[in-house]
Amino acid sequence: MSNIFINLSAISENTTVLESLYYFKGNPSINFILSGIDESINPALTLAINWGDGAATEFSQKDIVFNYKKKSIFNEVLYGKVGGTILDNYKHTYVPSTSSFFTNLTAQFVIHFNNGFYANIKQPIQLIKESYYDNIQKLGITSTQMTGASGSNTVANLQSKFNDSTYITFLNNWLCSSFVPLNMYVNG
Repeated sequence: MSNIFINLSAISENTTVLESLYYFKGNPSINFILSGIDESINPALTLAINWGDGAATEFSQKDIVFNYKKKSIFNEVLYGKVGGTILDNYKHTYVPSTSSFFTNLTAQFVIHFNNGFYANIKQPIQLIKESYYDNIQKLGITSTQMTGASGSNTVANLQSKFNDSTYITFLNNWLCSSFVPLNMYVNG
């Protein structure tokens, strides 16, 4: 899981902030940590999160009365956020597009404070689809077989240490003549 820390000082006017771009490969689960947003002067009342990938918008609202029996007081102790906060950790899993190698998204956090102002925080994210080589990563030799009278031809079974897929490789005089994934190998 990857973390993105979002920090913002206390605001006294409507503010839009564009954060720096983050790059992720594959299907990342991203933990957005909003506890770095200053609520010492004006506490946050509502939070709307648009993940940017078509998922439903998430809404949070600060409770009028904080229930100490059901909720943690760690934010009060650690960050001085008396009465609890909605600016906590929010997790979302992104899936890159199957039709393109790069997917550009923007997660958006709209926070309304008790002084009537809002902060609109935009977090650009670029998802990079994993390639064939990313799925293999490291290969190990599981078995080899010498074929032919001269022994110049070798069949080697290689196994990916990442996803346990097996690949059959034909070697001829120390040169690789073909590389066939096992699930694509056809006898006959």
